[in-house]
Amino acid sequence: MRNVKAIFFKQTQSIIRNPLMIVMAVLFVILAVILTFLIGDDSPKDCNYCIPAYVCAPCLEENGPDTPSPSLAGLFAVIFVGLAMVWSASGLVTEDKTTKNLRFMAMADVRPWQYLLGTVASMVMISSVLIVLFPIAGQYFSVQMLWFMAVAMMGTLVSILLGIVLGLSKTPGLATIFSIVLGMGPMLSEFNDALAHMLRFTYTQQIRLAVGDLSADLTTNFMIIGANGVVILLLFIWMHRKGVLLIAIPRLNRPRLSPKSR
Repeated sequence: MRNVKAIFFKQTQSIIRNPLMIVMAVLFVILAVILTFLIGDDSPKDCNYCIPAYVCAPCLEENGPDTPSPSLAGLFAVIFVGLAMVWSASGLVTEDKTTKNLRFMAMADVRPWQYLLGTVASMVMISSVLIVLFPIAGQYFSVQMLWFMAVAMMGTLVSILLGIVLGLSKTPGLATIFSIVLGMGPMLSEFNDALAHMLRFTYTQQIRLAVGDLSADLTTNFMIIGANGVVILLLFIWMHRKGVLLIAIPRLNRPRLSPKSR
């Protein structure tokens, strides 16, 4: 457990020293509050009491049971979980690679599960403080706030796992693509049914559906989010099946030596 504790404190210091994740969370919360104030009440309309009657058809279409619309705070929470968390976790691992900290950890016999546990614990601790800002900004209280936090933190855990796996892979640049798709995709699916259908098995889309109607049965949402996490965890286990940390560092373009200089 000493290795886990050492990694936990090291990663916490790295996040505080480079507070991009914290800045993005605060920025998203401020944007949610400002847009909510400018746009007004964005809560779903009750289609059982549409007055006048001619607005009932678009009301039902907009707030259908399959794709409930989240509040602005909920929408920005989804973007933060999918975009900022994947990006931040991958960046943390990439920093360990470039500074050769990961190599030193491997030489010190740090196991993959120890690195994973220490990094996840550090990011979850900080992200839990950041995530709670979103339900407060969206005025979710009582039971709704608890459900909001539960589904958002479960998605955050999946994002952290995904970011670590991508950061440790040979193609860490994929983290940028994944973070954009997972973060922005649920927002764009609001305007595209085909995209919403394609993303229905992703954990960020399930977070969007859950925060859109927290009073509904969220069992399916939690199951799909959990399934995403299990798949990513199995991928991590397969990548480290030899029991050692991946310490591959991107190759640098080195000048070739001429035959005379050899």
